[in-house]
Amino acid sequence: MMGASAIGIFFLKFWKKTGDRFFAMFASAFLLLAVERLFFLFIQAENEVHTWIFVIRLMAFVIISAAVVDKNRQ
Repeated sequence: MMGASAIGIFFLKFWKKTGDRFFAMFASAFLLLAVERLFFLFIQAENEVHTWIFVIRLMAFVIISAAVVDKNRQ
């Protein structure tokens, strides 16, 4: 969780400097991964809840993929 948060803040810093959408998308993806890890820490439930938490991880990877595609299209 700490690693994903640190990387998210790192990309957020570069987004503020450059204004590039690529860095903003990477920052949001890594912050989503940190939130996903935070949920795993506090939620002790059945497999159904874990499935929904993995949807957060899926969203983060979709954002990363979209950022790479968007950057290469320009």
